[in-house]
Amino acid sequence: MFLLLGLPALAWADGVPSDPLSLLQQMARAAHEQGYQGTFVTQRGGDMQASHVIHAKIDGDEETRVNVLDGQPHEIIRVRQMTRCYYPMQRKVRVESDYRRQLFPALIEAPYGHYLDFYEVSERGLDRVAGLECRKIFFHARDRERFDHEFCAETQTGLILRAVTFDQQGGALETVQFTDIERGIHPRAEVFKPAYRDLAAWQTVHFPALEAVEAPLPIGIGFVPTGFSKILEMTLKPRPDQPNLHHWVYSDGLSSFSVFVRSEAQGEPGHPVARTLKSALSYYAVSLPQYHVVVLGDVPQATVVAIGQSIFITEDHRP
Repeated sequence: MFLLLGLPALAWADGVPSDPLSLLQQMARAAHEQGYQGTFVTQRGGDMQASHVIHAKIDGDEETRVNVLDGQPHEIIRVRQMTRCYYPMQRKVRVESDYRRQLFPALIEAPYGHYLDFYEVSERGLDRVAGLECRKIFFHARDRERFDHEFCAETQTGLILRAVTFDQQGGALETVQFTDIERGIHPRAEVFKPAYRDLAAWQTVHFPALEAVEAPLPIGIGFVPTGFSKILEMTLKPRPDQPNLHHWVYSDGLSSFSVFVRSEAQGEPGHPVARTLKSALSYYAVSLPQYHVVVLGDVPQATVVAIGQSIFITEDHRP
């Protein structure tokens, strides 16, 4: 049994949890403080991908390694707050320092009260995932600007074994779940070293980029859904002969959306395009004078449309 010390016993019964904050804390601490390894599968739209994760705390430092098993090989290694993504086909390393991506099953983060502001948390009975009993925890969005989520948390520890995002009709948009898992492991530090030995010859890309920030973009967003805050702002240079691509990411802790803005010297206003992509992400694109804007995210289609329609050029830069 892998009980977490220092957490109060939770009343596991269908309905509203007796102490939802402690429940969320348990789910978070289980993912960050336990040692575990296993294979999980991500299914979104028509795409499916298997990955292997191993996680442990070594000398007090949290370390995670994820190997993607399908498609082009790549691996993700996180030590403390530094994340490195290795792409052997491109011989490239992406270093993420000021941006912390979510790595399954660590999907719940402090401050825990933030979730309760925008989701109603309830318990929906027992299930089994990867041979382990788990309790279904449902996050019902308090508005129509975000999706519902359900987590199946292992009954003894609170470790998330399955995560599902639902569309507004109750269908599964994305499912991530373990197919096998081993808990209580104590791997050696060498396990969290990259598998590749010729890294000195690889290209290193920093995310966000370390280059000096340009002058502020003359673009404003009139509508950002309540509870979403900007977690990333960066400027990309796709190729020397292409204009810069500006990228902003907003998140409420469970859902996120991105805004991409590209300069167009001869850009003219055009008809907007809104659709759901094969990946089940909501998409909206529109051309403004001198700029092309795309909004993309795991939020309802109406939300990305409202965000996209609210984007404007500041008064001082209107043509």
